[in-house]
Amino acid sequence: MDFELSADQREIQSLAREFAQAEIEPNAAAWDREHGFPRELFGSLAELGFLGVCIPEKYGGAGADFLSYILVLEELSRADAGVGVTVAVHTSAVTLPIFTFGSDEQRSRFVPPLARGEAIGAFALTEPEAGSDAGSLRTAAAPDGDGWTITGAKQWITNGGFGGTVLLFARTDPEVSGPKGVSAFILDGDQVRVTRE
Repeated sequence: MDFELSADQREIQSLAREFAQAEIEPNAAAWDREHGFPRELFGSLAELGFLGVCIPEKYGGAGADFLSYILVLEELSRADAGVGVTVAVHTSAVTLPIFTFGSDEQRSRFVPPLARGEAIGAFALTEPEAGSDAGSLRTAAAPDGDGWTITGAKQWITNGGFGGTVLLFARTDPEVSGPKGVSAFILDGDQVRVTRE
């Protein structure tokens, strides 16, 4: 079994390392002191394909393998864990689940803008009373004509303040306890009200 990185993987790793050393490391301490994330960095990350590394080119991604994506995360996180987590949540918790489990229409509508960095993914699971226990969620979703009405409150939502696409979890069956009564919803960020950072 060969555990060496391929030439393409080494190239992606090198590109991520060079970018992280030049654009992230020199600024990481200041970003941390300011308790903020440099949103202008998204454009550069997207331009390099880092927001859709392992998403097929057909859907706007770079078309690399999953290991290449992990190598990018490693290099970004080495420079600033906050940048690494932001990219990881955007990709692993939002883009990949929609790509893997979404309908054809959802995949076509949401994945390309996420993979190209035109929208940033936010993951909305955690609630004030339930924490991150999906089985204890209180946010409720009820059928409403052709759609759903969702009511509730979330907290600690990574990328929540600027998420263009939000993967939100809500209870759809109040009669079923635990996580089996919960469903995932894809929301446009402008449909979500952020009350505080």
